[in-house]
Amino acid sequence: MTVQEAEKAGMSDIDIALGIVTGELEDESEPVEYRDPVHGRITKTRLDPYHDVKVYEDGYEERYYIGD
Repeated sequence: MTVQEAEKAGMSDIDIALGIVTGELEDESEPVEYRDPVHGRITKTRLDPYHDVKVYEDGYEERYYIGD
């Protein structure tokens, strides 16, 4: 049984969550794609020294510092 079928059948949210965790229910929903309103989709990610880098469609690079 899928999550969508369980929701239509009227299962509670707790029962659906337990079904996913135990493997009794399959979640067939599409993964959510992140899209920045200004820069567009993330086209590439990479690891630079001390930084995680996300590269967007328009070439913008967003850097996250990851340690000392």
